[in-house]
Amino acid sequence: MSEENTSDSVSTKRQEADLVIAVEESTAEVTENVEIVAEPEIMTPAIIEKMKNQVSQDVRAVLQELEKKHTSLTEGLATALGAGTGAAGSLAALSSLGTVSGLSAAGVTTGLAAAGGLLGGGMLLGLGVLAAPVVALGGLSYSLAKKRKKADNAAALGLAAKKIFEIQARLIQHEEHFRDELAHIKTTLELLTHLA
Repeated sequence: MSEENTSDSVSTKRQEADLVIAVEESTAEVTENVEIVAEPEIMTPAIIEKMKNQVSQDVRAVLQELEKKHTSLTEGLATALGAGTGAAGSLAALSSLGTVSGLSAAGVTTGLAAAGGLLGGGMLLGLGVLAAPVVALGGLSYSLAKKRKKADNAAALGLAAKKIFEIQARLIQHEEHFRDELAHIKTTLELLTHLA
């Protein structure tokens, strides 16, 4: 059991390291997609309008990148795949364990009895023995998918918030011209914080 926990821990650490690398790569991608407009010292109406448009495009690009990076594999799908794998293994064991192989009435009866006999019981206990892999693999798959999804989402949200903070920092230098945009950015950051 401790070897299994150590293996899970190593696997989780390996996944976390892969996630850190993916976040660093996606940071470079988002940085390339967000064009930075240098702020001049004199803010003319044309420059202000151009910066407002650029900020709107930059925030939209960050949020679109977040949407693309957001994980789409659900816990339900992972559970179904894990349980399906367990069911296939149980079905194979059921058809081959008994004295009569196959899925005929005699094959199923002897298969259940043989599976139950592993724990000193009969056909009813055999149902539990053969159902255990379905439940175990389904639960394990759900747990792993949920953990991975949570880590991926947290990384994507953190990256999006970082980029939006950078955009906000550019605007704060000329706050009097960008009050509406700064209010929009503040609202966006609050929403991202609630999602985290």
